[in-house]
Amino acid sequence: MANLIQPSRGGGGHFYTKDGDAVEGGLREARKVGAFPSVTTVMGCAKNYGLENYKREQFGLALLTLNRKKGETDDEFIARADLDANDQSAKAMEKGTHIHNLWENIDSVIGENTLDEKRIEIMRDWKAENILKIEQSESVVVSQAYGFAGRFDTLARVKDGTKDGELMLLDLKTSDPKGKKLKPWESYCMQLSAYSLALGMDVACANIMFNSTDKPEILFHRWERSEIEEARGGFLGVLAYWQWANNYRPQDVG
Repeated sequence: MANLIQPSRGGGGHFYTKDGDAVEGGLREARKVGAFPSVTTVMGCAKNYGLENYKREQFGLALLTLNRKKGETDDEFIARADLDANDQSAKAMEKGTHIHNLWENIDSVIGENTLDEKRIEIMRDWKAENILKIEQSESVVVSQAYGFAGRFDTLARVKDGTKDGELMLLDLKTSDPKGKKLKPWESYCMQLSAYSLALGMDVACANIMFNSTDKPEILFHRWERSEIEEARGGFLGVLAYWQWANNYRPQDVG
């Protein structure tokens, strides 16, 4: 059985107690209280091709756009380019967090600038058109049976022409498509498959892809059940590896 905590406490985290509290610190602190690794922590030990491509792209752009300083060695220039790429990645994460906060507080938030006002309008229009009822939001789910936890964005009733609507897990992802079409990564499917496994419910899964540039738009991508089932098998394999590599199975503690 999974423990579903709403609202989640203490913000996001790498580990959660069985009661859904975020644990300060890493694996050492988690061991002391028998805490469960988050879905993203577990997935961190698997190669994420989309993320790796993004990092390489940022590093390449830094090499192309930074001016070489007089007398700077190759190693010094490469190190400075690496720092610049990391800085750009950090700014992208900050923007993503900001947009997530808009989505989380969409019914009450007020835009502080023209771009945010546009983002909020698009989000509200999409929600009004597609969401029948929000069941849970920003909630922690804990699977004591499998030994992991996680914080998901939204569990909602989505309009499907029926009175009750379809129960669906929704996860917001932000992206700068660089002039191309918004496209979900396979890792998004694995993340949702893990949340649905922890929930122990027959629930559909989808990503809300949000364009984070000054031309905001939403792409709704629903994953097929066969894709979720296949991704779930992949996640359980990664979870088994994570537990083996760290010599830690929190489901056996206590």
